[in-house]
Amino acid sequence: MSPADDGSAPATVCTVDAMGVVVDMRTDAPLPDRMRSRILEAWRDCRVGAEDTRGRRVLELHPDAFVDPDGGLSNLSTLVTLEALDALRGTRLLLHAAGVATEDGRTIALVGPSGRGKTTASRHLGRHFSYVSDETVAVADDLAVSPYRKPLSVITEGLVHKEQIAPSHFGLKGLPAVPLRLVGLTLIDRRPGSPTVGPEVVDLIDAVCELTPQISYLPEMPAPLQRLARLFDTIGAPTRLIYRDATELPALVQQMFDAPPPRAQAWTLPRRTDSVGPWRATAYDDAILVDGRACILRDGVVTALEQLGRLVWTLCLAGASEEAIAEAAEAEFGEPAEGSASAVIRSTLDELRTRGFIEAA
Repeated sequence: MSPADDGSAPATVCTVDAMGVVVDMRTDAPLPDRMRSRILEAWRDCRVGAEDTRGRRVLELHPDAFVDPDGGLSNLSTLVTLEALDALRGTRLLLHAAGVATEDGRTIALVGPSGRGKTTASRHLGRHFSYVSDETVAVADDLAVSPYRKPLSVITEGLVHKEQIAPSHFGLKGLPAVPLRLVGLTLIDRRPGSPTVGPEVVDLIDAVCELTPQISYLPEMPAPLQRLARLFDTIGAPTRLIYRDATELPALVQQMFDAPPPRAQAWTLPRRTDSVGPWRATAYDDAILVDGRACILRDGVVTALEQLGRLVWTLCLAGASEEAIAEAAEAEFGEPAEGSASAVIRSTLDELRTRGFIEAA
């Protein structure tokens, strides 16, 4: 009989390491032995001793949640992940990604939304490289990666819920005996009919716009866009890994580990002056400028401004008049194909105002 069964105290069912956060699954009511066994089996590859107290979180399990055992196990994976993400919010870059590592700890994160094929990719890659995670890769400021060897969530024909299966059940490799460090980040992209496969360098602003929905709690980090830009300064430019079938991934990822990192794009910060013109830029959380474009984080939303929008917005930051903005646009882009430079600038100003990036001074 467990402590919970006699009413004396909550019983620990399983204690796991989730991205460096210890999550203690407890119950204060009887849980069927069969259900306990399934939980322990699914989570066997990231279980730790109950005495491990790093960032401990307690997750209360209720027997009613396991009336449907498959659904309960599937939901448990979500709950553990949410506990860990909440514990790490604002302190780590929390990528929705699969992760694999070499024996010397070098780690690549394969980022993508749900349904993009991260778990299938993990099953193929994890037989060649160390399995780090099929769902979330947590990266510290120094690029240290905290593994999350959770059960793989596998779609099985005939079952309503994804099965939760321990990585070692599929023969996926264990962690190396050294710390993990991020050396690459790629956007996973399966294209069955593609004539070519392999990593392609992605424009920094395009990558940031695609990545931000796949990063938990990003706006809570200080200067998050700058953090992403500095990350790529260190590990190399972001890429998109194009593949036709998951069987191609081990060779493609090995090529990525073997190749020098692609050169990152240069970026700068916009400057706001004390000058006040007829328009002023509204408050924003963070912004970077890359190759004539701007990327702005405002109220949790990332927006890319193309070259004309960037020019007008940055000149509004500097307090320029409409006439000065029109002259700068004509000097940079030449005469517009239709209409006057002043009319084009007025249209751009109106669009930026409507989108909330500028306001009348």
